[in-house]
Amino acid sequence: MNNYKNKMFFLFNFFFFFFFFLLFISFNLSIGFFCNIIFFFGFDIYSYLFCLLSVWIVILMNCSMKSFWLLKSFKYFNFLSCLILTFLILSFYVIDFFMFYLFFEISLIPVVLIIFGWGHQPERISSGFYLFFYTLFASLPLLVCIFLIISVEGCFNFYIFFYINNLFISFLLIFAFLVKFPMIFFHLWLPKAHVESPVGGSMILAGVMLKLGGYGLIRLLKFLIHFLLNFNWLFIGISLFSFFYLSLVCLIQSDLKVLVAYSSVCHMSMVISGIFSVGLFGVLGSLILMLGHGLVSSMLFFYIGILYNFFNSRSFFVIRGLLTISPSLSMMGFFGFMSNLSCPPSMNLISEILIISTLIMWSSGLIIFISLGLFFSAFYSILIFSFIHHGFPSSLIKPFNIKVFDYLIFFLHLYPIFIMSFNFIYFIYILFKKFLNKFLKY
Repeated sequence: MNNYKNKMFFLFNFFFFFFFFLLFISFNLSIGFFCNIIFFFGFDIYSYLFCLLSVWIVILMNCSMKSFWLLKSFKYFNFLSCLILTFLILSFYVIDFFMFYLFFEISLIPVVLIIFGWGHQPERISSGFYLFFYTLFASLPLLVCIFLIISVEGCFNFYIFFYINNLFISFLLIFAFLVKFPMIFFHLWLPKAHVESPVGGSMILAGVMLKLGGYGLIRLLKFLIHFLLNFNWLFIGISLFSFFYLSLVCLIQSDLKVLVAYSSVCHMSMVISGIFSVGLFGVLGSLILMLGHGLVSSMLFFYIGILYNFFNSRSFFVIRGLLTISPSLSMMGFFGFMSNLSCPPSMNLISEILIISTLIMWSSGLIIFISLGLFFSAFYSILIFSFIHHGFPSSLIKPFNIKVFDYLIFFLHLYPIFIMSFNFIYFIYILFKKFLNKFLKY
């Protein structure tokens, strides 16, 4: 056990010092549209950022499952997490739409196996099938459309440019990624998958897997610009309605995991609105919100996993008085919920400012839904934090045994969220000048 801990600390130290060093060094490079193209592989700023996020979350996911380290089953879990990381990096590193479809569908298989093998409840089988068949239902039309476009155009790569004028094909291309986000009406698989999966499965599912939908939509922007300019009002309206409606749904949830899952759907609704606004700052805000949400939601699921170990429950009717029992753990929860609330200095605040300003410039009438959604999302975050941390402690609590290693995991979630916002002027300058201006010039 101690040997394994030493290895994990070495991994943390090594990756901690080089992660953001590589991140900010990459911004100094004159990265054009794509670079380092080898056969079907290449990357740009978007691919690079999401690859770094994938590596970061998978390492934290493995460390969060420390209760399984001494078990034989952890070897299989470690193998599946390495498979997930491999397929995610390949998904972000390819430049062909068919290869992207292939890898992001294969990455679902290890996630389903993690839910089946390490889930807590008997309903994990049905939740895994929900996840699998919802995605399969939307992805098969996408595969047919990719083959149709390849048969007409000869290839379907990220770095080529042509317009897709067929409305039906355009909708099917978008629909697969909207289910992956997920959008309202197709979001039922997400709460089920989060509730039944272990802590590590929830972290990778919310941290990176949801972001594949946003990455795919950003890649499709220039091909579907005519479709989006004519019909983006429909998707933006549905997304902002879901942002307001699901904020109300969060107010009546008693299970903390379900609440954070619905909170993820709320934030992804903002991302969909920013992408479909087809504005420079809207797309940039969606990118930053996806990165920030991946770290914040992963931290919250890890926090809920710690609470479940102590209280044997995820209901906030049982979890009470945490502030009097462990103030240091309550501080980590405070940072997590306030970052989810988009309080400064988290990068979520800057991303939401960019998205909201773009949407208000697009249509000033949207300020009603935006204001209501932001108000109720702030309301449920503050309400849940108050319910958990204040009051008399529950009699069901077990003795606390929080390690320094747990606080290290919390810190490695919070560090990117705050350090990126402190250096944000440079972040905007590089992305805006070197990439987004070229990407959306058409």
